[in-house]
Amino acid sequence: MDNRLSRTAEGFIVNLTGAGSAEVKQYMVEFSANREFQDSIEEKQRVFVKGRRYTYNYGIGPELGLVIYVICRRQKPDVVIETGVASGVSSSYILSALEQNERGQLYSIDLPWWQDDRSGWLIPDYLRHRWHLILGSSAEELAPLLKKVNVIDIFLHDSDHSYKNMLREFETAWASMKAGALLMAHNIDSNKAFPDFCRSHGVKGHTLGNMGGVVKA
Repeated sequence: MDNRLSRTAEGFIVNLTGAGSAEVKQYMVEFSANREFQDSIEEKQRVFVKGRRYTYNYGIGPELGLVIYVICRRQKPDVVIETGVASGVSSSYILSALEQNERGQLYSIDLPWWQDDRSGWLIPDYLRHRWHLILGSSAEELAPLLKKVNVIDIFLHDSDHSYKNMLREFETAWASMKAGALLMAHNIDSNKAFPDFCRSHGVKGHTLGNMGGVVKA
C-alpha cells in the first residue's frame, strides 16, 4: 500500500478538519506502521480471490482510504454512517481509525449487486466488533437507522450515485448531523447533487478528485 498523501489530499483534510500539516503527517506515519491492518487486508484478498473468477476494483483507492483514515483519527467520531460497502475498502479504513481512537461505531448500509457478493469481505476480523451492517437500500434503511443512533458525526455516501438518491441521502443525513459533523460523498462527478446541496444550504463544499466534503456549521 502507498501510505503517502499528495498536497491536494492534505489540503482537503485540513479544510474539513482544521488539522495542522504536522498532525496529518503524524497519522500517516502511524498508519504506515500498522502492519496488523495491512497484513490482514492482504490475507483477506488472498483468501477471497483464491480459486475464483472474480474481478474487483477499489472505487476508493489507497489515497482516498488514507484520507478517510486521517479524517476519522482527527475527528474522533462516536458514530459514522456510510452507504455502500461492496468489498469494504472504505469500511476497513474507517474501522482502523476508530480502533486507534478506542471509540466509535460504524454503521454501514449496503444493497449488494453481485449475486454472490459478501458485503465487507475485506474488513479485517479484529475490527468487526465496531461494525454494524444493515442490508437494504438507503431509501428504506437510512431514516430508521438515524432514529436509532440519533446524532451522527461523519456521513459517507458511496451507494447509488443517481442524483435523486444522492440528494436524498445528503438531506436525510444532514438533519441528524450535529454542528461540526462532516458529510462526505464519493463519485460527486456523477451529477450535480453535491454542488446543488451545498448551494441550497449555503455551505462551502471541498473536493478531492471525485470526493466531496462539507462541514456542518
